[in-house]
Amino acid sequence: MVLEFEGKHIYALLHLPAGEVRNAPAVLLGPGMDMIKEDYIYAAERYYTSRGMVALSIEGPGQGESRAGGLTVDLTNYERAISRYIDFLTDLTGVDAERIGMFGISMGGYWGLRAAATDERLGALASFEGVTGDFETIFHRAQPTFKNNYMYMSGYVDERRFDTELAGRMPLGDLVTRITCPVLMGIGEFDELTRLEQALACYEHIHAPKQMRVYENEFHPLGGTAAEVFRFGSEWLEQTLVGRWREPGRDERHYVHDDGRTTDGTAQPAWWLGRTPREITEAATAES
Repeated sequence: MVLEFEGKHIYALLHLPAGEVRNAPAVLLGPGMDMIKEDYIYAAERYYTSRGMVALSIEGPGQGESRAGGLTVDLTNYERAISRYIDFLTDLTGVDAERIGMFGISMGGYWGLRAAATDERLGALASFEGVTGDFETIFHRAQPTFKNNYMYMSGYVDERRFDTELAGRMPLGDLVTRITCPVLMGIGEFDELTRLEQALACYEHIHAPKQMRVYENEFHPLGGTAAEVFRFGSEWLEQTLVGRWREPGRDERHYVHDDGRTTDGTAQPAWWLGRTPREITEAATAES
C-alpha cells in the first residue's frame, strides 16, 4: 500500500487475520535503519495475524521504496510518518482505533519512542534495541556503515553538516517524559550502538507504565534471543492493548539470563556491583 505524505509517498504492507476483521487491535511493525517492510512478513503472520491482530509493516522516510522515491529522513518526519500510518489504521474497517500499538527494532525502537511522545493515539510501544543514547556511539565508535547509511537516508553528503544539523540533535533527552502509553524496552547488556547505562537512563525518564528487559551476553542484534523478543513483544502488546498492564506507576525490571532464568526487580547486570547508570556513565567518562 502507498500513502501520500508531505508531497511524496510512504510504503507499507498490510497483514490481515483470516476471516472477517472486527474490532481488532492493530500493530505497526517498525524496521531498523537498514531493514525494509518485507523483513516483517514472517513475524507478522506468526505473531500477529495468527492472534487475530492486524499488522502493518512500514517503511518511513529514508527507507526502502520511500527513499527510492526521494523521501529522506530528518529529525522529526519519521514520527509524522508513523502518525500518517495511524491515520490509515484508524480509518481501516475492522480496526479498533483505541487499540493501536507499535513494535520497533533498533532505529525503529528509537522512532517508536519519538512517536509515542508526540502522538497519544499510540496505545502501547515495544522497543527493542532502540538507539536511546547520545548517538556518539553509533555514529563515531561503531562500524562506519551505520553513519554512511544514515547520511544516505537523510540526504547528506557533508559529514560535518550531518553531525551538527542532524546527528547532534537526535538524542531523545527529556522527550520521553511526554510518553503516556505503556512502554516495553529490551536491550542486550553489551549493545554496541547504545551503552546499557544510557538505555537505563532513558528508561528512568519515562513516567508511563513501563518494563525493561536486559539480555545477558547479548549484543545489538539480540541474535540469541530473537525468538524470545518477537514472541514476548507480541504477547505483551496483545495484553496491553486489551487493557492490561496499565496501572499508573508500574515499573518492572528484569535481567534475562542466557539460560532463560530471570532476575526480577532489577535490570542491572551483576557485574555492575550495584552502581547506578549515572555512576557507570561518570566512571566511563572519567576513563576516557
